[in-house]
Amino acid sequence: MTGFIKKLSLVPAGLRYKLTVAFVLMSLIPMAICVYLFLNYIFPFLNLIGDPNVELKDVSSVLVITIIIALLGFKIVRDIVSPIIDMALKAKDIAKGDFSSNINVRSEDEIGDLGSTLNVLTRRIRENMDELRSYGERTKEINVEISKKVLVLSSLLQVSSLITQGSPLEETIKIVIDKIAQLSDDDSVFVMLSEEKDTLAIKASHNLKESLLSFKLKRGVGYLGKLLAESKIAVIDRRSRLSSEMEEFLKFFDLKNCILSPVMAHGVGFGMLSYGNADSDFEFKEDDVELIKLFSKQIAIAVENELLTAKAKELAIKDELTGLYNEKFIMNRLEEEIKRAVLYQRPCSFLIFNIDDLNLYRDINGELASEETIKKIGKVIESNVTEVDRVGRLSGDTFAVILPEKNKKQANTIAEALKQRVEAFGISGGQGYPRNFVTVSGGVSENPIDGVTAQELVNKATSGLNEAKSRGKNLVIS
Repeated sequence: MTGFIKKLSLVPAGLRYKLTVAFVLMSLIPMAICVYLFLNYIFPFLNLIGDPNVELKDVSSVLVITIIIALLGFKIVRDIVSPIIDMALKAKDIAKGDFSSNINVRSEDEIGDLGSTLNVLTRRIRENMDELRSYGERTKEINVEISKKVLVLSSLLQVSSLITQGSPLEETIKIVIDKIAQLSDDDSVFVMLSEEKDTLAIKASHNLKESLLSFKLKRGVGYLGKLLAESKIAVIDRRSRLSSEMEEFLKFFDLKNCILSPVMAHGVGFGMLSYGNADSDFEFKEDDVELIKLFSKQIAIAVENELLTAKAKELAIKDELTGLYNEKFIMNRLEEEIKRAVLYQRPCSFLIFNIDDLNLYRDINGELASEETIKKIGKVIESNVTEVDRVGRLSGDTFAVILPEKNKKQANTIAEALKQRVEAFGISGGQGYPRNFVTVSGGVSENPIDGVTAQELVNKATSGLNEAKSRGKNLVIS
């Protein structure tokens, strides 16, 4: 009996069993109608309703029970179909990308298993989507970091290229500032370099108040000055314990966070690179600190190159184009020869030559031809003086000759001979040049008749040169 009741129970039964029961239950009404028609119209003699032993209430009871059983079957079918419809609607939502809702599982049959399976799949898809979204955000962050590093590497290479090419220090510093400013437009950047022995001034900046551009820093004074004197890098952010000097510095420059990296040149703190912002609760990354250190080293290299170039120019005694002595050497050597002449009571003369109408020659023949002419004339003059004489180039088209032990008369003779040598060399002036060949004009001076200093001799010879130009050129005037 217990086994029979268990079989009739619908709770643990499968979908196939429920459908069978529903079909049987829902078939009782049409079957009852068929029986009724059969008994009353086809074989009425078999009708039991008219039997005095069969009461009408019995027939009614049977019909009521039949209808209840049919409704029970309808309910079973509805309970089967309704979850299927719900799952179909949920499946449509899932197909559209809505993974937020779950299917209510109300039975333990195949439909319940299907609903549970769909819920599990939806949850896994939702988790995978969240994970993919997380990966996407992380990928964006990685891409930003990669782009930033590529930009930084490109910037470092560009600055290195400028340094290698010997670009001016001001241009290199400006490029460094621009590259650092690309990291964030809101950040402040400035570079200070030595202006005098113990004073530094701001050479380039970004996003810095105009009132601060004239700021001067004294080495060893204040937070920045002491930091520079010690040649130490400093990182100030939310992790830092601020001293009174640090707070004063930050307030002065309107900053809350800052990286300060010294610019070292020949082992000495030559300047300071500052990179900062006014963000609250901010912390610099290690990469930011390393980047500023790299840029400060590049500025240091550019500074050292500038100092070496300036030193080389000071030490240089030769003109790059002609190979003759340069103006600085000529002036120093003339001063020495004058002192020697005064000491030993001997003469010393000075000659100055200028190429006639070189600007016109340049317009006719071009820049390269004019440079070649300057070199040729310099060579003619140099090859026609003695070994003790010194020939130099004072400016673009002006030459000078120092003649130790020569008085003005001898100097005039040498100057006239040099002028003729240049004309005889036969450098064609080209069509439109006022003479057939390129010529020079000159002036002569002697110590102590025309002056007792180098500048006085130069001025006197220049005066003679100007007179020669005014009198028709290709002349020497003493």
